[in-house]
Amino acid sequence: MNPFTKLKYIQSSKELLDIAFARASKLTLPKSKKPTHIRVREREIAKLKKVNEILTTRLEEVVKRFPNFDEIHPFYRTLADTVITIDEIRQALASVTSAIRIIRSIIKESIRKLRSIGTPNEARKLRSAAYGRISSVINRLELRLTLIRRAANEYRRFPSIDLDLPVIVVAGYPNVGKSSLVAILSSAKPEIAEYPFTTKKISVGHFPINSNEGQVLDIPGLLDRPMKKRNPIEQRAIAAIQYLADAIIFLIDPTLHCGFELSNQVALFQEITKVFVGFDIFPVLNKGDIASLNEIKIARSEFKRGGIPVINTLTDGDVDRVFRDIISRSEKIQEKLKHLLSQSR
Repeated sequence: MNPFTKLKYIQSSKELLDIAFARASKLTLPKSKKPTHIRVREREIAKLKKVNEILTTRLEEVVKRFPNFDEIHPFYRTLADTVITIDEIRQALASVTSAIRIIRSIIKESIRKLRSIGTPNEARKLRSAAYGRISSVINRLELRLTLIRRAANEYRRFPSIDLDLPVIVVAGYPNVGKSSLVAILSSAKPEIAEYPFTTKKISVGHFPINSNEGQVLDIPGLLDRPMKKRNPIEQRAIAAIQYLADAIIFLIDPTLHCGFELSNQVALFQEITKVFVGFDIFPVLNKGDIASLNEIKIARSEFKRGGIPVINTLTDGDVDRVFRDIISRSEKIQEKLKHLLSQSR
């Protein structure tokens, strides 16, 4: 599952300071018969302690909620690196940790000085000076906090995928029927999630398989066009999918209603087989309800695969049978199913 779901909204430096100083200003201490200068001094110390508590707690929360990048699955680690590099995030989080130490040091030093202050006015001035120093530290963090906030917002939107379950990725040119296939194979309406490094979305469907569950993904914007048209970020995203996929269904439109010639579809198929070396990749002809026997024959000839199965995602024709056959022929899926079975015993 997505290891970044626990990330919350990251407040700006201004928001942090406004909250800390506002709450500190509302502090009230129990009535006391102590001299005025002592009562004022105690109140200024209490304010500093409250500011310290709020700022350090909230900044620590920012750091703690990020998972250890070395311990998360390579799929999510590589995916995260496509949005904002992990090195940048680590540096930003290190800056936050450093700021926490500096704030604590300022508070400690200021409280020590306050304890020996003689007049109320001096106490207020010292506390105000501490506020100024703390504000400088927090304001210097703003660029780092902005970076962390952006990362958190993007990482939370990653698709939630159970990496212990079989994963089938659907590839092919646009309009060949990929989304329809995911919808048919899914026992429920597919989850549609934004894909952070493109302007498009990913469809995640779940299907029953033996006594377990599998996942089928349509990833538009990545596996539906030639590699030369993909930017570096998208190419790294494809590298992430290599950690994810157990099998790939390459959907083909032999009727050309999708708007792409068979030669283009063949070229894309060949590219994907080169990128996903060693993967189980299964070409499947769609739109069997309108494809002529000659179109099917030509497509099989172009792909040099005489036994390419034919389905129709509009009427569900042969979809389940072909899908179950693919599952049985995929070595990686069968390995995962055996592992799941051994765990359940």
